[in-house]
Amino acid sequence: MAKSETRFKKKNANLVVIGSGKSHHFEEFRSATGYKGTLLSDLSRKAFELLGFSNGITGLMSIKSIPRVFSALRGGHKQGSIQGNTLQLGGAIIVDPSNTVRYYFASKKAGEHPAVKDLLEAVDPQA
Repeated sequence: MAKSETRFKKKNANLVVIGSGKSHHFEEFRSATGYKGTLLSDLSRKAFELLGFSNGITGLMSIKSIPRVFSALRGGHKQGSIQGNTLQLGGAIIVDPSNTVRYYFASKKAGEHPAVKDLLEAVDPQA
């Protein structure tokens, strides 16, 4: 997502990352991902619960997650220190200025992410 940050800015879209770790982990996250945008910490995980994002071992212990692990490792990604709830899966949501949800994606398995092109299309359907 960090690599696409400028593409979202060109569409006047603000990216916000919400994590379940403490704010002192932000620097490590920024260093590992290159993300420079807004970071929020939700230690209670109420936002994750409200958005219906999965939390449990089944999302992490899937045979379908194994290829994603190797793909991430080949891409240079590696596990840093544990930050927040390791069983918490994330997702993506796009809300427009009128508070209408334009896009919703909830990861069901570890390493599952929406395509950036789908997010950009949801931000600006005419593009």
